[in-house]
Amino acid sequence: MIKNQKGITLTSLVIYLVVFVIIIGIMTTISTFFYSGIGEVVDTPKYLSEFNKFSMFFVADVKNYDNATVSSNTIQFTDGPTYKYDGTYIYRNDVPICKNIMNCTFTAKTYNVNTTTKNLINVDMQVGKNENKSITKNVDFTLKYW
Repeated sequence: MIKNQKGITLTSLVIYLVVFVIIIGIMTTISTFFYSGIGEVVDTPKYLSEFNKFSMFFVADVKNYDNATVSSNTIQFTDGPTYKYDGTYIYRNDVPICKNIMNCTFTAKTYNVNTTTKNLINVDMQVGKNENKSITKNVDFTLKYW
């Protein structure tokens, strides 16, 4: 007759250990992916604030001036300020307003609405310290037209 065994056998102990190791491996993998994703998100607000600083100055000037000379890295408003992308900074009248700029291109465009022609300035900007941890913004700003 078999007696009631109240212990753990060697086979069940090995099975418990294998399951435990698999669960720990899965948790480690999930945790690694989670924390690597969090690391990329942590710097994003800092880079967004750089774009917001640029927008704050630029929108005020765009709404006050109706004409600008635009090249790929410079914007000169007629009788107004000059914006220049130089390396990792954007300058407004030789005063740096943004840093950590990886790439910035200015392009002039026109847009017709009914009988009104609007002058646009497209700003294509990449802010960050490397390709993996950066944000890209491509925004059209409309110059004063009334």
